[in-house]
Amino acid sequence: MKKIIALLFFCIALILLLVACSEETNESKFIAKASDFEDSGFTSRRGQLIVVIGDELMISANYDPQSKEKSSIDKILESEQVKSGNHFLKNFKNVNISTKDDKYYISADGGVSLEFQKIGERIIVDGEGMEYYTQEYSKE
Repeated sequence: MKKIIALLFFCIALILLLVACSEETNESKFIAKASDFEDSGFTSRRGQLIVVIGDELMISANYDPQSKEKSSIDKILESEQVKSGNHFLKNFKNVNISTKDDKYYISADGGVSLEFQKIGERIIVDGEGMEYYTQEYSKE
């Protein structure tokens, strides 16, 4: 009888442990800071650059509508009617960067609106799943 009670207690404890371990938390260990976009900015695998210089948002990219990998910057290039294969470089004035937890919300003149999530110390990802990297570590 004692073995059955001990086995039952062990099973209940194991179930509680597994339930506690499987719960996901919404806490991110990476905190987004507006200053992350200053200095070197972020560059995607496709060479698309986004950086804040003063009160301007600079976007530099080559447009390839045939690319299998899409990015939020591609949508800006489409709205700017950039032709395939052309290089795009533009500074958008009145940039505003707000952050909440691990998210960046960026807006600027010309209807520019971007959202990124910080997934690593020097890595962010846009709404299309494109990752961007920076050479700078976050400023404390």
